[in-house]
Amino acid sequence: MHSNHLTTLDGDWGHLKDTLTNAFFGDNSIIEIPKIFSTFESLVWLNLDNNNIEEFSEGSLPPNIHTLSLNNNLLKHFPSSLKVLKDLLWLYLRGNEFKSLELPDFLSSDLELVDVSENCIERIKTPKLANRTLKIKDFNLDSNKLGSLPAGVFDRLEVKRIHLSSNSIKNVDDDAFRGLEDILEYLNLENNDLPGVPAAVSKLKKLSYLYLANNDVKNISGDAFNEFADNLRALSLATNNLDAVPVAALSRCQRLLHLNLGYNKISYIQPGDFEWAEDLEILLLRNNVLTKLKEKTFKGASKLKELSLSFNHLTELDDNCFTGIEESLEILELSFAFGTDVFPQRALRPLSSLLWLVLDNNNFQTIDATAFYSFQQLRYINLESNRLHYLPERIFLSSVHPELRDVKLGYNFLEAIPDVSFHNLTELKSLDLTGNRIKILNSDSIIDCPKLVTISLAYNRIVKMERNAFYGLPSLRFLHLEFNKLTVLDLEVISEIGGPDFALNVSYNAISIINSGGSMNNLTRLDLSFNNISHLPADTFHGTPDLKSLDLQSNFISVLQSGTFTLRHLETLNLRNNKIEGLRKQSFHGLDLLQQLDLSDNQIAQLSTEQFRNLRNLRILNLSGNKVRSLPRDVFERTKLEILDLSNNKFTVVPSPSFMEVGYTLRDLNLADNFVDHLDSTAFPTSQLVSLNLAHNRLTILPDNSFVSLGKLLNLNVSQNVLQANFKELFHYLPELRQLFLARCGLTNVPVLPLTNLNLLDLSFNRIESTFDKQFQYLKNLKILALVNDSLTSMPNVKLSLLRELDVSGNPIEELTKDSFLGYPRLEKLDLRNLNKTRLVDKDCLRVLKYLKHLRIQTWPEAEGFHLRHLLTGLPLRTVEIQVMEHLLKHQIQNVFSKQLRELTISGSDLEVISSDAFSTIEGGELILRIKDTRVRRLQSDMFLSLTKRLSQLTLDLRNNHINELSPSVIYGNLSWESVGTNMVAGGLQVSGNPLECDCEIAWLSLWLRRWLRESRQIHTASQSDARQLRTIAGRAVCTETTPSYSSDKVLLTLGTPHTACQASALSSGNYERLATTWLAIVDIILLTIVAY
Repeated sequence: MHSNHLTTLDGDWGHLKDTLTNAFFGDNSIIEIPKIFSTFESLVWLNLDNNNIEEFSEGSLPPNIHTLSLNNNLLKHFPSSLKVLKDLLWLYLRGNEFKSLELPDFLSSDLELVDVSENCIERIKTPKLANRTLKIKDFNLDSNKLGSLPAGVFDRLEVKRIHLSSNSIKNVDDDAFRGLEDILEYLNLENNDLPGVPAAVSKLKKLSYLYLANNDVKNISGDAFNEFADNLRALSLATNNLDAVPVAALSRCQRLLHLNLGYNKISYIQPGDFEWAEDLEILLLRNNVLTKLKEKTFKGASKLKELSLSFNHLTELDDNCFTGIEESLEILELSFAFGTDVFPQRALRPLSSLLWLVLDNNNFQTIDATAFYSFQQLRYINLESNRLHYLPERIFLSSVHPELRDVKLGYNFLEAIPDVSFHNLTELKSLDLTGNRIKILNSDSIIDCPKLVTISLAYNRIVKMERNAFYGLPSLRFLHLEFNKLTVLDLEVISEIGGPDFALNVSYNAISIINSGGSMNNLTRLDLSFNNISHLPADTFHGTPDLKSLDLQSNFISVLQSGTFTLRHLETLNLRNNKIEGLRKQSFHGLDLLQQLDLSDNQIAQLSTEQFRNLRNLRILNLSGNKVRSLPRDVFERTKLEILDLSNNKFTVVPSPSFMEVGYTLRDLNLADNFVDHLDSTAFPTSQLVSLNLAHNRLTILPDNSFVSLGKLLNLNVSQNVLQANFKELFHYLPELRQLFLARCGLTNVPVLPLTNLNLLDLSFNRIESTFDKQFQYLKNLKILALVNDSLTSMPNVKLSLLRELDVSGNPIEELTKDSFLGYPRLEKLDLRNLNKTRLVDKDCLRVLKYLKHLRIQTWPEAEGFHLRHLLTGLPLRTVEIQVMEHLLKHQIQNVFSKQLRELTISGSDLEVISSDAFSTIEGGELILRIKDTRVRRLQSDMFLSLTKRLSQLTLDLRNNHINELSPSVIYGNLSWESVGTNMVAGGLQVSGNPLECDCEIAWLSLWLRRWLRESRQIHTASQSDARQLRTIAGRAVCTETTPSYSSDKVLLTLGTPHTACQASALSSGNYERLATTWLAIVDIILLTIVAY
C-alpha cells in the first residue's frame, strides 16, 4: 500500500492478521505502529519507510518479524524496543535523526544487517550486553557525524562488514577496532579526512575489502597492509593525493583482485610497479596525470582483465606498453585519455583478447582499416565524439569480428557509412551513428546482420536513402532517423528489414511525400511527427497494414481522405496540431482496434453523424483545441469511450445527448475552456463518471440538481466560473467526491460543503477574507487545502487534524503567530510565499509542525526580529524553496537545515548577489540546489565548493537567472576542474535561460558537459534511448554568439573554442591547452535541435 497517503494503520484487519506475511506501507503519513500489529504472528517482513514515525513500543511489534525497514522517519533515538524481536535479521533505520547510538541487548542472536546510515550520529556508546557479544554481519554507519573513532568503539560487537564513509573522520585511535582484528572482513572509510592509512586498520588480519577513496592520503607506509595482505581482494585508494603507485605497500598483496588508484596525481608508472600483482583482475587508473606508458608498464599483472586509463593526458605509448597483459586483458577504457590526435594502433594491436574497447572523446581524426583486426573477440567498441570525418571501408569484417555486438560511432564528422563495414556481422545488436554528417544512405550500407536490433542515424543530414541501404536485418526493432533532412519517405527502401515488431522514427525531418512502395507487414510503430506532410493519399499506408501506433502530430494535414487509415491493427493514432478543418464520415473507417485518437489543436468545426461508429474499441479521444460548437447525438455510438477531452472548443451547452451512448463507459470528461453557461439535471447522463472538468466556462447559476446523476464522481473542477449556488444542496448528490476545485469563482466566503470524503479543496484566487470552523464542519478528512491569492488578513482559523498540504501564498496576512498553525498538527507541506503584508513572524510559529517536510517560504526583512534560522531550525525539512526578498543572500540560511534536506530552491526577483559562504553549512546526502528567477548576474568563486565536499551528490540548477558569465571557480575554487572531474557535481549542471556569451570564458562548460555525460552519467553503458535522453538534458544549455550583424544561440554541448585566440591563461581554471588543440575554431558546429524537456 505504498504512496496512498495513509494516516493510520488502525482498523479491522479480520483474518488478514493471521495470514499476512509481507507488508509494504512506505511513503505514507503514518505516525505510529498500532498495537494490533503485535498479534500479526505470520508477519515477517514490514516496510514503513518514508513515514512520520517518532517512536514505538514493544507492544506494537509483530513478534516474528525478521525484516523491518523504518528508513526516513522521525526517530530521534535508536528504538530499544527492538530488542524483543528474537527473529530479527535485517534492520533498516537509514535517514532518521539519531545523534547518538546505543544498541540494545537484542534477543536475536545473529543480525545480518543494521543500517543506521544518513543519521546525525556523533558518538557510539558501547552496548550494555549480558556477558556476550552482539553479532552483526553488516553494520552501516555511512553519512553520519562521527568525526573520530575512539578506542574500543566497537567493543562487545562481532562485525564482519563496517561502513563508515562520509563521517568527516579525521582521527582513528589505534585501538578503534579492538576485538575485531580476527573478524572484520570489509571496511569502508571513503569520503573522510584521513591523512593516511590508520594504524588501527593495519591491525586487521582478516580484512579482504578496504575502501579509502576520497581522503587526503599522500603517502602509505610499506607495512600498512602487511597484516591482511594475504586476504586483501579489493582496495580503493581513489581520489587521494598519491603521486606514484604505492608499490612498497602493495608488494605483499599478491592476491589482490581489484585496485582503484583513480583520481590521484600519479604522473608515471615504472615497469615493475605491478610485478607483485599476479592475481590482479581490475586496475583503475582514470583521472591521473599520466602522459607516457613505457615498455611492459603492466608486467607482472598477467591475469589483468579490466584496465581504465580514461581522463589522462597520454601523448606517448610504447609499442610494447601492454606486453604481459595482451592475452588476459578483456576491457580497456580510454575515454578522454589522449593529448594527441594519433591513434595508438601499434600499442593496441597485441591485445588479442579484448572484448570491450572504449575510445570516446579523444581527438582522433583518422584510423586505419586494419586498426581493429587483431581484436577478433571484440564485442563492444566506442569511438563516439572524436573528430573522424571518414572511416575506411571494411573496418569491421565478419571474418575478423564474429562476436561484435555494439558499435558506437556517434558525434563524429562522418559523411558516409564506411563501405562493407556492417555486412554479415552475425552477432551485432546495436549500431549508433547519431550526430554525424551523413547525407546519403547508399545501397548496401548495413546488410545481413541477423541479430541487429537497433540502428540510430538521428541528428545527421540525410536527404536520401537508396534502395537496399538496409537489407537482411530480420531482428531489427528500432530504426531512428529523426532530426534529418528527408523530404520523401520511401518505405520501399526499408521494406525488406525488421522483425515482427518494428518501429521507425522519422520525426523532425522535412517529409512531405510518403511512398508506400512494397509491403511492410512488420512495421508496427511509425513516428512521422514534426514534418511537412499536408496530404495523405488514400493508399499511403496500404503497405503497412500491421501498424499499431501512428504519430502524425505537428504536420500540415488539412483533409483526411476516406480509407487512408484502413489499418485494422492500429491502436494509437495521433493527429494533434495539424490543419484539419473537417472530418468525413468514413475518415476513420477500418480502424477496428483503435483505442486512442488525438485530434487536438486542429481547426475542426463539426463532426459527422456516427463519426466514430466504426471505432468499437475507442477508449480515449482528445478533441481539445478545436472549434467544435455541437456534437451529433450518435457521434460516439458503438464506441467504448472512457476518457473524452472537449476542452478549449466553442460549446455553449453541454452536448448531453451525445454522451448517452457512452453513459456507462465514460469515466473522465473535460469540458474546460468553453462557453457553457447552463447546467441542469439532464446535463450528464453519465452515471459512471469519476472526473469532470468544467473550468473556465460561463457558468453562473447552478441549479441544485446539476450533478444529480453523478453519484460516483471523485474529481470536480468548476474553477474560473463566477458561481451562484446553494453549495450545500448542489453537492448533496456527490457523496463520494474527493477533489473539488473552486478557484476564481468570485467567492467571498468559504461555502459549507457537505462532502465528508473530500481530500482536496482549492479555493484560490477568490475574495475570501476569513475562515471559520463551521465552514469546514463536514471536511474532517480534508488533506489538501489551497487558498492562494485570496484576501485573508490572518491565517485560516480552523482545525483540520488530517490536513497534509496548505497553500496560503499571495494573501495579505499580517501576522504569523505561535497559534497560526495549531489547527494543522499533521501538516507536511506548506506554502508561505508572497505574503507581502506580513509584519510579524513569531520565531516559534512553525514549531508545532513537527511533520513538516516540504516548505515554500519567503524572507521578511521588514518584520522585526525575523531570522529564518530561528523559524526553520529543528524541522524535518526535505524540500525547501525560499523567496529571498533582500538584494543579498549571505547568512540567512546558515545552520538552518538538517542532513535530510534533498532539494533547496532560492528565488527572488530582487536578489542580485549571493555570497560565497551562503551555502557553507549545508551537508547531507544527495541535494538538488536550484537558483532561479533572480537578478543574479555573476556567481562568487568557491560558492559551491563546500557543498561538493559535504554532500554525497550535488545537482546544480541555475536556470532562468541573469548570469552572463560562469567560471569553473564557482564550483572548483582554485582547483583545476579537469584534474578533479565532474563527479563533484555528479547530478548535473543546468544553465539554460541565462544570457551566457559564447566566448572563452564559457568554453570550459562545453567540455565539462561532454565529460559529465561520460564520467558521471556513464552514457557509454546506457541504452540508445537513455543516451538520447541524457544528451537532450545536457543539450538544453545554450550560449549566445553575437556579431555586428546577427545574434544566435549555440548549443554548449557541441560548442568548441570560439576562436583560436582563446588561450589557457584567459580561462579561469583547468588544462585549456588541451581544450584549445582539441576543439578548433568553429568548424561547422553541429547544432542539435532540442525538444523542450
